[in-house]
Amino acid sequence: MIYFVSGQSRLFTDSFKIISVEESIKLLSKLSVVGVDTETEGFDPYTKKLLSLQLGCKDFQVVIDCTTIDVTLYKEFLESDRLFLFWNAKFDLKFLYHQRIVPKRIWDGYLAEKLMWLGYPPGYHSMSLKSAGELYCNIELDKSVRGQIIYKGLTDDVIVYGATDVKYLEDIMNAQIIKLKEQDLLDAVEYENRFVRVLAYIEYCGVKLDVERWKAKMAKDQALLNEAQSKLNDWVVSHYSDDNRFCKVDLQGYLWGGYNTEPQCSINWNSAKQVIPLFEELGFNLEVKDKVTGQMKKSVEAKVLEPQKELSDITPLYLDFKAAQKVVSTYGENFLNQINPISGRIHTNFNQLMDTGRLSCGGKDSATGVEYVNLQNLPADKETRACFIAEEGNLWISADYQGQESRLIASIANDSAMIDLFNNGCGDVHSLTAKMAYPDIIGDCPVEEIKSKFKHWRQEAKGVEFAINYGGSANTIASNKGIPIQEAQKIYDDYMKGFSGIKKYQDFCRKDVMEKGYILLNPLSRHKSYIYDFSELQKIKKRFTKEFWEYYREMKISNPSCDTVQQVRRFFKKKSEAEKQSINYRIQGTGALCFKVASIYLFQYLEEHDLLFKVKYVIPVHDEINLEAPKEIAENMAKILVECMEKAGAFFCRKVKLGADVEIASHWVH
Repeated sequence: MIYFVSGQSRLFTDSFKIISVEESIKLLSKLSVVGVDTETEGFDPYTKKLLSLQLGCKDFQVVIDCTTIDVTLYKEFLESDRLFLFWNAKFDLKFLYHQRIVPKRIWDGYLAEKLMWLGYPPGYHSMSLKSAGELYCNIELDKSVRGQIIYKGLTDDVIVYGATDVKYLEDIMNAQIIKLKEQDLLDAVEYENRFVRVLAYIEYCGVKLDVERWKAKMAKDQALLNEAQSKLNDWVVSHYSDDNRFCKVDLQGYLWGGYNTEPQCSINWNSAKQVIPLFEELGFNLEVKDKVTGQMKKSVEAKVLEPQKELSDITPLYLDFKAAQKVVSTYGENFLNQINPISGRIHTNFNQLMDTGRLSCGGKDSATGVEYVNLQNLPADKETRACFIAEEGNLWISADYQGQESRLIASIANDSAMIDLFNNGCGDVHSLTAKMAYPDIIGDCPVEEIKSKFKHWRQEAKGVEFAINYGGSANTIASNKGIPIQEAQKIYDDYMKGFSGIKKYQDFCRKDVMEKGYILLNPLSRHKSYIYDFSELQKIKKRFTKEFWEYYREMKISNPSCDTVQQVRRFFKKKSEAEKQSINYRIQGTGALCFKVASIYLFQYLEEHDLLFKVKYVIPVHDEINLEAPKEIAENMAKILVECMEKAGAFFCRKVKLGADVEIASHWVH
C-alpha cells in the first residue's frame, strides 16, 4: 500500500491513499527497519530542492511531498534508533543534512554490494538498485520514470516510482547479509555504514577558497610555465637553429609587427608527437610497452626520460615544463568554477571504497558532466595550501599521523628492527634504511648520526625504501635509479637482510594471495580486495605440466605470438601484479581504516556535543584530517581530533605507537 502526504489537494486515485503527517508518523512508528529514498531537483543540496522523501517497508510506503510539507516534521523519527536502509546513502544524507536531519543508524546497500566486488573492474558487476532488485528479489524496478519529477512534478507515476524504490530495500539487505556472511564481510560493512555518514558530511561542508590569493597563485603559475617554455625554446634554438625540423625563420613577416629573422623554435611542447623526434635525435630510447594494449609505443614521460637524463641537459628543462604545465591545467580556473554560489565553498566528490579501501577524490559526474576537483592531490607547497582558509570567526585545524605508513609496515610486518627504532630509538626510518641498504658505506655509524654524516645516502635510501616496501624488486631499484642490476640486487639483498620481518611478511603476502584469490586488507575489519580473474589464472596454472613447458619452450622460439606463449606471459604478469598488490594493499587498507575510524569517533563527538554544522570537516587526505572550528573552541577541538586519531591508530597499529601532530591557523598549513 502506498500513502501520500502533501499539502496540495488532489483528486481521488487508486494508486495511493492520501494521509496526514500525523497519520504517516503513526504508521511508520511501528517499523524498526525503514527504507529511505529521496527525489531531488539535482545533485547539489544548496542549489537544488528536495522534492520528495520516501519511507517505508515491503508492506507499505509513505511518499512525502517536500515541496508542501516541512520535512523537519520527520526529524525525530529519522534520528531515532531505527535502522534506515538506503541505496547510495551519501547522496540522500546530504539533502537530509541540509535540513539538519542526521540519521544515526545506516545500512547502505550500495556499499554492501561494492564490498563484495572490491577489486573487480568498474562495470564488471552492476552496483545499481535495479540490478540488485533483479539479483536478490527477482523483480524489475521500473526506472523509466526517473527524472520526470523535475518537469512533471509529483504525478501518480512518480509517486508510485518513488515508493517502489524503498519497497524492496529490506529484502535486498537480508539477501546481501547472507552473501556478506559467506564472504566474511559483515564487520567490513559495519565500518563502511558508519563512515558513510561522515563522508556525506565532508562533502556537505565543503571548503572555503581565498579567491584573490588563488588568482595570484594562478598568475604566478602561468609565469613559471611561460619561463619554462622560454628556456626550452632557447635551448632548441641554441642547438638546432639551422634544423628546419625544430626551428623556423619568419621571412614573410607581419604587417603590423614587422619581420623577425631570428630562428624560432617550432616545437609545440604540448604535443608528444612533436617532442619525440627531438629526444630521439638526442639518442634517447623512448620505446615502452603500453599497459593497456601490450604493444610497444614511444613516450616522453618522466619515468622514461629521467633514467637517461645524462644524455642531454634539456631533460630537466623539459621535465620542469611538464611539471609547470600540470600545475596550470590541474590547479587553476577549474577550482574557481566549482565555488558553490550559495555556500561560497567548494564541494567536491569522494569515492568511499577504492580497491585498497582508501578514499579517492574528484572524477567526472556522468549525469552532469562536471569534472570534480581533487582535493587529495593538491601540491603541498605553502602558497597553494594557504589558499584554503577558515571562514571569518573560525580557525583551521590540521592533524596528520606521524609517519603512518612506516609505522604500519613495522607493526603489520612485525619487523623487529623497525619496531625497536620507533619504540626505543630516534624514529628516523630513512636513516635506518640507509644503514640497512648501504652497510658497506654506512658501517657502524649510529642511526642518530646518519642524517648529518651521510645525508646523500639517507636521501638515496628513500627511493629504496619506497620501492621495496611496496613489492618492488632489484629490477625496480635498477630502473628507478638508473644503476646496473648487480648493484641494485646487492642493495635489495642487504635491505632484506637488515629488515628480516619485512622479508617474511612479503614472502607470506606473495604466497597467500595466489592461494586464496583475494587480499585480506585487515584481519580486524575483514575487508578484502579480490583478484577478479583468479579462477582463470588457476586454470592456466593447472596446465603447467612438464609436457606443457617443453611445448612452451619450443613455441617461444618458433611462434612467440601464439596463445600458449601469450597465456604464460599473462599469467606471470598478473601474478606479479597480484603479489605487489598483496604487499601494498594491506598497508594502504589499514591506513584507510585508521583514518575512517578516527573520522567516525570525531563525528560521534560532534553529534554528542551539538557541534555538527558548527565544526566543519573540510578536507581528508589519507592520513590527514582538516577541520574548521569556531575560534573559542579550536584548541579543544584540536585536542579531541588528536585523541580520535590516536585511539584509532592504537586499535590498528598495535606494535608501535601511531601518534598525530596538530596545528591551528587561519588556513591550511600542513
